[in-house]
Amino acid sequence: MNYQLERVDSESDEYGFVRNQLIAYNLKNVDASYDFINFIVKNESQEIIGGLLSRQFGEGIFIEMLWVDEGSRKLGLGSRLLQEIEQAGRQQDVKLIYLDTFSFQAPDFYKKHGFEVFGTLEDFPVQGCTKYFLKKTL
Repeated sequence: MNYQLERVDSESDEYGFVRNQLIAYNLKNVDASYDFINFIVKNESQEIIGGLLSRQFGEGIFIEMLWVDEGSRKLGLGSRLLQEIEQAGRQQDVKLIYLDTFSFQAPDFYKKHGFEVFGTLEDFPVQGCTKYFLKKTL
């Protein structure tokens, strides 16, 4: 068999094709739903100042990203985004929300909101940093 291997951009059609193939395979083998649940926060000028990107697979939601603009932090926007995803999860009978974050990001923020650490990667992505894996049961 002859083949060629190439690196592709995450915005490419090829990336989307591979992603969709895996999703289709998963759904064929597990009787579960798969959906994206995303929220954004805009200021009075309609500029995006925060957002939460996630995907639901069956009874779990994975928070891929939660971001709040530095100038808008400490206003409760991150907490509000977490409340929204939890509410959406409960409406979909989700039992678990999980995510990962780095030591230089927000592990304490998530712990404050009821998430618990279930794994770590020490010295990642560089020496002296830690990647945390957290979950919250609904």
